[in-house]
Amino acid sequence: MAILFVLLCLFGWTIFLSFVWGEIQYKHDIVFFGTGIVLIVLSIFLDKTELPDYEQYVVYFRIAGDKLSLEPTLVFLSYLIRIFFNNEVFWGFVLYLLFGVTVKLVAIKRLSNLCFLSLSFYISSYWIYHEMIQIRAGVASAFFLMSLKPLYERKLKYFLIYALIAISFHYSAILILPLWFLNSSLKNRVFYTLLIPICMLLYVLHLDFITLLRYLPVPYIQNKIETYTMIAQIGSDRGLITADEYNPFITWYLLKAVIALLMWFNIKRISIHNQYAVLLLKIYTIGIVILWCLPSIPVAATRCSEFLSIVQIVLIPLVIYIANQRRVLYVIPILYGIAWIYWNTFSFLHI
Repeated sequence: MAILFVLLCLFGWTIFLSFVWGEIQYKHDIVFFGTGIVLIVLSIFLDKTELPDYEQYVVYFRIAGDKLSLEPTLVFLSYLIRIFFNNEVFWGFVLYLLFGVTVKLVAIKRLSNLCFLSLSFYISSYWIYHEMIQIRAGVASAFFLMSLKPLYERKLKYFLIYALIAISFHYSAILILPLWFLNSSLKNRVFYTLLIPICMLLYVLHLDFITLLRYLPVPYIQNKIETYTMIAQIGSDRGLITADEYNPFITWYLLKAVIALLMWFNIKRISIHNQYAVLLLKIYTIGIVILWCLPSIPVAATRCSEFLSIVQIVLIPLVIYIANQRRVLYVIPILYGIAWIYWNTFSFLHI
């Protein structure tokens, strides 16, 4: 209950600031980062013991030094906890939280001209999930956001640095590397607009990405597919969702698809106000279509989609630019943020 109270208060506060100041200016930085510090302090002292994955991370912090197959940063931080904090796992959560929130705040400031609205959307959507549950993915996604500016500027060196740091926190961040081949051009806008309905249609016709790969006469690829299928089966045996139970047409996923299409239809107007908008929307679209392209591996589909969809904390607030009456359009990110609060409350807080 305390987590929900803090979430609602911080969400309301940042929405208020976004109404008062709109596009953030340099003189507002102290309020922006001050709010971030409050978020970090409150996050540290909130009780996380009843949240999913807590006990798993307690085990990770205590055995990571002996499990070199885990991410190198997890191994390194576990050693720090042993040496400097008497193996108190509380400090492991603190260190991850400091990295996750701080780096995300810096990334938001770099990418968004609607920083308070982006901060409110981060709090409502990813704050609980990334900084208190999937803490490794939380830090990885923060450095993923940091990689987007050099990706846009085509600075390969800095892009790779941020990508490799992200991968060192969570191996799933390897998804960042292929994004180098994306660009910010609007020339293929029609392709991306049609990509979502096409992938939905392929799913309905049982022609998902994995099924299509099965027809390639390449033994290596076929062996890999069999391996992933076996992993998916092992996951189902442990109580995870199976391919038969997986349904990418639930309201939540369809809502994300509708918002993406709405933004593609108005991307020219939006991109005038934010230079990263096209790149962010392309990544967001890829994150959505993965849900329909990998149904035979549902855990991989949802995890990949969640990781790439972190760009929404900068992207979704930009919907206010699709019309001249911006104050009226604030209702879209606000209602979407409230929907995320509802989702997080019943998914993780069980209130």
